[in-house]
Amino acid sequence: MSLLAKSVAATGRRLREIGLEQPHAADRLALCRLVTAAAVVRTVWHMPPGEFFTEHSDLLDRARGRPERRAMPAGVYEGLRVTAVLSTTAWALGVDHPAVKLCANVSFGVLQKRVVDFHPELWTYNSHLNAFLALLSVTEARAAEDDEFASTTLAALQSSFACVYLQSGLAKLIGSGPSWLRGGTTRAAWGELGTPLGKRLATSDPWIAALASAGTVAFEFGFAPALVLAWRRRALAGLASVLFHGTVKATMDISFWHLAWFAGPLFSVPDSVTAGIARHLRSTTRRSRRRAWAVAAGAALSLATRSIKWRKVVARAGH
Repeated sequence: MSLLAKSVAATGRRLREIGLEQPHAADRLALCRLVTAAAVVRTVWHMPPGEFFTEHSDLLDRARGRPERRAMPAGVYEGLRVTAVLSTTAWALGVDHPAVKLCANVSFGVLQKRVVDFHPELWTYNSHLNAFLALLSVTEARAAEDDEFASTTLAALQSSFACVYLQSGLAKLIGSGPSWLRGGTTRAAWGELGTPLGKRLATSDPWIAALASAGTVAFEFGFAPALVLAWRRRALAGLASVLFHGTVKATMDISFWHLAWFAGPLFSVPDSVTAGIARHLRSTTRRSRRRAWAVAAGAALSLATRSIKWRKVVARAGH
């Protein structure tokens, strides 16, 4: 057998291992379910209040030369936030009714669209949360019973995670070209947005910024191929992702927390942990589902209270 044939055969075996034979895939998806729900709730929790969009959308449209659009009423927007928190929290805690999943996906999707309409560039920041929420909602029942299907679903989530880095690397090179590798953009970000550590790095030798820039691009382009080539060491890929985002946070004060959150359940968290969480979810009783609704209702009430406080702040600022 030629070297090329051996390489093709090895690649086929590796792809089959990733797509169809991942151990404890259903258990890992159960942990992804919890992390996805927590990330969605945190995202909704920190969205601007409805009054913010009402007051600033028209100004932004005029500044961009766009025709003014009819703004979503603040009450509808806040209602969607409460619905998203309520339904997503209930789903995370074991309520699997189709209406709950539909409410979670639709409300969060509309909220994300509202934010992107206000600032179109934000669609690349955490739109994968919508994809994760939708995919897990429609596949989790079959994944719990079909190991190959669970492995394929998990591989889809892992591929999406890796594609975020590829997209980021391409955006850097397409937007700035090879000049991005010289470190000027990184030094500027350290100087303007950086933490005290980042500001010190901005005034240090230029080669440090150049090295950091080249290392960033190498990590982003290398993550996916390294993951495939060193698949059985994929836990290290998750740890590398957490370290990468921790470094960005420590120097630029830019947080990609949702990617760091998913690195664990997708790659690094031990199977014993995921198995324990999966057992807990599958043994959820009707009584504990009532408790889930109670927790979700409490979270929604807390969000409503927070929104009322925001309204008072905005009202005082307006006066």
